[in-house]
Formats: sequence, structure tokens, C-alpha cells
Amino acid sequence: MPTRNELLWPWWVRVSHWLVAAGVIALWLMSYVWYETDWWHRLVGYAVLAVVAMRIVCGCLTTAECARFYLPGWCAICTHLSEIRQKRMTTHRGHNPLGQWAVYLIWLFIAALALTGWLSRTDALWGEDWPVELHAALSLGLLALIVVHVLAVIVVSRLSGQHLLSQMIHGHAQSLKHTSD
Repeated sequence: MPTRNELLWPWWVRVSHWLVAAGVIALWLMSYVWYETDWWHRLVGYAVLAVVAMRIVCGCLTTAECARFYLPGWCAICTHLSEIRQKRMTTHRGHNPLGQWAVYLIWLFIAALALTGWLSRTDALWGEDWPVELHAALSLGLLALIVVHVLAVIVVSRLSGQHLLSQMIHGHAQSLKHTSD
């Protein structure tokens, strides 16, 4: 269990998380509220991809345990799911097994969105509907992943007793139950 004032998430993890979140929200608003998919949309989309790429590079180079990447196996995932069913949760330094896979999936969707957005603007595929349709389907898929992400943060916070949102804001371990030090 991390101690209360221990730094879990380095500043660059937190900044990249919130930049990607803000960028995805801005892109969604541009597309589905303002129906704006011109150069601003592309600029923000490529900026989000660049932030994800920088996060991956930093994650590969860091010595911060929580920010490093790992591949949770089936055993870890099954144990994690069992804990969820039993309404108890082991605390993790960084992402839990499902959370780590979710990060990879969200980044994969962002990369696929950048690729399909770029393809829809190429001369070779100009006028083709499938890149635009795939791009729209991926954006809705990413939206669904984000909804699951937010719900998972709420559930895992309650079951583990950790305040995960606060941790992603200030980076330090934070318990939902404040105990006197």
C-alpha cells in the first residue's frame, strides 16, 4: 500500500493524461456539437497523438515504477476480476491489470483515429466513404472506452479505498478514508 504522501504519478504522466483528456473532449465537441472537422480538428488530433507518443517514450525511459509499462497476464486479470466480484480490491502502485490494458486500448484507438483521419484526407482515398465511416466508428468506440474508464475509476476508488482522481491531480497517494497521521 502506498504511503499517503508518496509520489505515485510523476508530473509528466498527469500532464499527458489531462492533455489527452482535454484534446479528446475538444475533438468530440468539434465533431458532434460544432460539426467542425477542418484544420483545427486535424491539428488537435495530431497534437493528442503526439502527447500519447511522448507519454509512451517517457514511460519506456522512466525509473518511476507507477509510470512504467507492463503486460498483465491472464492470472492477474482473473484475480483482479475476482476481487471486483468480491467487492474488495488490492491497492496497486499505478494501474491495476485491467487499467493497464485499458490504457493500451485507449492509445490504440487514438492512433487508429489519427490514421483514419489522415487517410480520409489523402489524394488516393479522396471521396472514399470508408475512412470517414471507420473514423466515426472509432470515435464512438473511444467515447465508450472513456465512459468505461470513468466508471472504473469510481468503482475502483470505492473498492480499494484510494482516491484515484486526486492521485491523478496531485500525484500523491490519497485515501478516501482520512486517518489522523
